[in-house]
Amino acid sequence: MGSLTVGGGSLEFKAGTSDIKVPVSSINDVFTGTESTQNRTKTGKAVKAASMAAPYGSGRAVSLMMRTKVDILTISYQDSDGGLHGAIFALPVGQAVPLREQLIQAGAHASPQEKEISERSKP
Repeated sequence: MGSLTVGGGSLEFKAGTSDIKVPVSSINDVFTGTESTQNRTKTGKAVKAASMAAPYGSGRAVSLMMRTKVDILTISYQDSDGGLHGAIFALPVGQAVPLREQLIQAGAHASPQEKEISERSKP
């Protein structure tokens, strides 16, 4: 858990005492997507524990109800020594695409997304 921002020519991730900055100019590609994941709140953890004790496999149904969607932002970048790295961030729904656009406007390189490719190929 942390905060992800774009500014000052870098993508910055802060979590606790950690502060990681990736220069936008070193980003080779940016991808977005969506995933379904287990709810990580206190309620979600309690339901997960209770679902393990539920009889006759009914816990699986309860566990499925506690799933939530998240946006996924994936970046690939090179460090100052030329090493290739990647980072994957899970974000609240609706935040990955605007963050991708901010990175592109700040100078990050990015391949066209599937939606962009299909829009370009329309007659």
